[in-house]
Amino acid sequence: MKKIICFCLAAAMFSGCISGCSSKKKKNTSGSGTTESSTAAEITTASDNSAKPFLGKWESYKATVFGETYETEYAGFPLSAVAQLEVYDDLTADMIISLNPRGKARTYDYTWEITEDDELWLKSPDDGYFCRIEQGQMIMRYADDDGTEIFLMPVSEFTNNETPTEAGLSNSDYKDFMGKWEAAEVKTDGETYTEKLGEYPINVAFRLELFDDNTSVMSIIGDPISYEWSPDKKGEMYMWSDYEGFSIKLENDTLIVDDEANLRVKFKKVDKFEDFDFSSVADQIPEEDIILNPEEEEETTTE
Repeated sequence: MKKIICFCLAAAMFSGCISGCSSKKKKNTSGSGTTESSTAAEITTASDNSAKPFLGKWESYKATVFGETYETEYAGFPLSAVAQLEVYDDLTADMIISLNPRGKARTYDYTWEITEDDELWLKSPDDGYFCRIEQGQMIMRYADDDGTEIFLMPVSEFTNNETPTEAGLSNSDYKDFMGKWEAAEVKTDGETYTEKLGEYPINVAFRLELFDDNTSVMSIIGDPISYEWSPDKKGEMYMWSDYEGFSIKLENDTLIVDDEANLRVKFKKVDKFEDFDFSSVADQIPEEDIILNPEEEEETTTE
């Protein structure tokens, strides 16, 4: 899972993976002595009361980034969408984030331990967080301790941040959307491309495959990205990942994928994707973020 909060407020898609690890020692809650970085497989039950203050549902209501505090929203998202955490007494926890434009939730699984400093150490194969309790609130920071702090309060139920969808729709209404699609036109950052995107033919620059199990894969310059999709309204679905989302419409035989901010791609259906040797122009491949979220050009001044 990517970091919940990134440094770039202007970006629609949050980025920056957790790197590094903590040198803190962990308590062995099975009671057999202190160990370094115990795993969930080695621990089955918590044997002391140090974890009790952390158990239950917690929802973010405030965040501090680079010394600035956010109390209503962060980068256009409600604070309640940043982190919804439930800590269980079986040494597991769920983290729910819904930082895409329609508030679609994704859940990530964690295990936890208690450190010698009586902090909750949330961990997964990809990232980790240290959590402490102060004055009835939980304060969570990244394992790499970049200075960001997320403040959570206990709740009985989580806030639903999802935008309502039209009732009565089912996957069968989207059977014509399923299959393989190649780009015919790409509009991004005010430019329209119909032949090539850089060194790449437009039809291989963006490819999309939609499956009837509510999953999809969109490849950008040969890099596949997994998404989920769900019915949104008649003739339109919504496709999302962690921090980005796309409305998808079918107009005649053209599939239109729109992030409703910067990127709009028109696709044509194909039986199979065209073969293309991406390695032949590998040095020309732009970073994914540059395509999905191009940075605004800095204004230049002349004296």
